Amino acid sequence: MSSNVEYPSRIQPTSILTLLHYISPTPQPLPPHLVASELALRHSYLNIATDDPSYLIWPGADDEDERAKTALEHFQRLPLIDDLENFDFEIRYTGGPSVSAHVQVGGDLRLVFQWEGAWKYMNAAPMPFPTESLNDVPPPQSGDDVDGDDDVPEAPESYWGAYEATLPDGDDGVVKEMEGAADSYWDMYNAVHGSGDSEIPSPAPEKTRRPEQPFAYTYAEMHPPTDPMESLADRLEILANRQPSTPDEDTITVVDRTGPGVSGIDALRDSIRGSWKLFTARSDATSSDHDIFLRIVQEVLAET
Repeated sequence: MSSNVEYPSRIQPTSILTLLHYISPTPQPLPPHLVASELALRHSYLNIATDDPSYLIWPGADDEDERAKTALEHFQRLPLIDDLENFDFEIRYTGGPSVSAHVQVGGDLRLVFQWEGAWKYMNAAPMPFPTESLNDVPPPQSGDDVDGDDDVPEAPESYWGAYEATLPDGDDGVVKEMEGAADSYWDMYNAVHGSGDSEIPSPAPEKTRRPEQPFAYTYAEMHPPTDPMESLADRLEILANRQPSTPDEDTITVVDRTGPGVSGIDALRDSIRGSWKLFTARSDATSSDHDIFLRIVQEVLAET
């Protein structure tokens, strides 16, 4: 046994009694330090509730899990005794990759604990004890004690002897053809990828240059001519040489839009009518607009 493997101790009645208080008469959530790692993962992944029998019992072959549920229900109906002197636990141990303790707590119920540096609850199963169980704790198996070659079947001698066997007559041509194909393959591989030898550098890949094409655009087409930018002096000179406008250019020309058949009075009437419509069309028009309009007309006549 390897020295780095911790030797398990016998399970104590106090550890068994502590667990019984969590599973009887009503199952309660088990503290993490009392649960084996595999069972804790099962609780986490399947999100099993405490009132589900699967919280304490793993699925078994045939009707083993159903028998375990029946035995657990029968045990939970019994009165729980706190006095350790009244408990007579029968315990067996099994070895292997992990050491387990099997405890008969009454009737047909068997609790299974697994050693993980301490005894932790793993499963509830029906009696009897496993046939390979022992009265004392077996030593745990370490990696040094397990011979990995035992499970590997040995190859027959004819397999290894085939390396030295001679080929039948007539197969030399096939072998030479295969060797020639292999040589051709590696010659092509070396030409493309380089040698497989790490001491021989692979050839650098050839760089292919694109053919150069002359530009099809002239400098004049790429840079069209622009108007020369005027300086401040040029603009001042233009303003200084500008001719002043004549009075004739500022005179407003009145265009007579009345036809030859319309008299001056009719035109005046139409003009006043249009002014009145514009005056009353504003947004703040009131009922007194008529008086205001007459007063404005009178003021205009008085000013002339």
